Amino acid sequence: MRIRKGIPALIAALGLMATGAACGGGDGSGGGGGKVQLTLLSHYASDPAKSGLDKMIAQWNKENPDIQVKSEVVKFDDLLTTLTVRQTGGRGADIVSAYGLWGGQLEKANVVAKVPDEIAQKIKASYSPAALGAVTTGDTLLGYPTEFNTYALFYNKKVLAAAGVSKPPATWAELEDVAKKVVKRDANGNVQVEGLSLIQDGDNKSAHPFLSLLDSAGGTFLGKDGSPQFNDDAGKSALQLEADLAAAKATNPSISPTKQFRSGGVAMAIQAGWWLGSLKTQMKDKYSDVGVAPIPGPTAGSKGSLAYGFFMGVNQRSKHSDEAWKFLSWLNEHQTEGGVTEMGKWLADQGLIPPRAADAATYQKTLTDPNFKPIYAAAEYALPEPNQAGAYEAKTALHNAIMTVLANGKSPDEALAQAAKAVKPQ
Repeated sequence: MRIRKGIPALIAALGLMATGAACGGGDGSGGGGGKVQLTLLSHYASDPAKSGLDKMIAQWNKENPDIQVKSEVVKFDDLLTTLTVRQTGGRGADIVSAYGLWGGQLEKANVVAKVPDEIAQKIKASYSPAALGAVTTGDTLLGYPTEFNTYALFYNKKVLAAAGVSKPPATWAELEDVAKKVVKRDANGNVQVEGLSLIQDGDNKSAHPFLSLLDSAGGTFLGKDGSPQFNDDAGKSALQLEADLAAAKATNPSISPTKQFRSGGVAMAIQAGWWLGSLKTQMKDKYSDVGVAPIPGPTAGSKGSLAYGFFMGVNQRSKHSDEAWKFLSWLNEHQTEGGVTEMGKWLADQGLIPPRAADAATYQKTLTDPNFKPIYAAAEYALPEPNQAGAYEAKTALHNAIMTVLANGKSPDEALAQAAKAVKPQ
């Protein structure tokens, strides 16, 4: 899914939760006649996601009268707050669905339980490396990978063709050249067509495109201990590329790609795979102008991407963890008649990559839209978004540094050094 608005700082709440973790239990409780009532908290508040999950839960409840599951939903912007507040008050759901970036915080605060060894082995053997990495903190798997997205280079074929460009760029030099060629300005110098968008709408903002370029140069974001790794030569060269584009006015932080790409106001953008579904709906017959390619690296053949994911795990304080894991195993493993899991089909129907490798392989064979192919392929090489404790704060520090370069012309080396000093491994 699209990661929208910024999440408020919740260190104080998480600290309270950690100190209060021994108080009370989860709100799943045994009912009459030996029945167990489980609650599942997620952000699937609107269709088609909500109806699809509700359908699977209804099937489980019908087939398992002694273990009943109740779905509770909140908006994504409220999910982390809801997780923390309810946990602190002893009302945490038995099963939680969460953004992988929060994993380290939730683990440190004793929200998510350890995945049983037998289930962990099955998950590790069945899911793509990038999907696993996005929901693993250190050596700790947080739960079943669910939503999964990778980044790719989106481009408007019509805009590129008008500038004499017949194919998407395959190196950084080509990326910079094409971005400069396609820029259009009016008589007053105002940008009418932006060359390359490096800004995300929502809480990812500039970080995810930069991390995708960083990956293409062989760099990484954070070490396993949470220490900054992005201020090495790979990071400096990636941010220098962005600085050069900003200096040439081929990229502009004030332009929103999700609003202006569809109207031809953005020629290229580094975006996540979920965007395809939105573009199909928004552009209708003009969707044929959309192309998707791997994000190029410094040299021919090099490429990069960022992968982020969500997971479903069990609350450490649930009174019915065995039943919760039994339900989660069924939810993520039972198959449809088509040979893919029901969970995989539910995700694919929303335009997302099924994180289970076998599901993704099956869908790749039947893809009719070529734009999905680079997005699926990126799952094999994408840099998983780190999610240890402190990762969210590190990403915020990185975003702030990038924006000083793009908006204020600050030196990339200086900006990254400043961001690295702000990262506090936890």
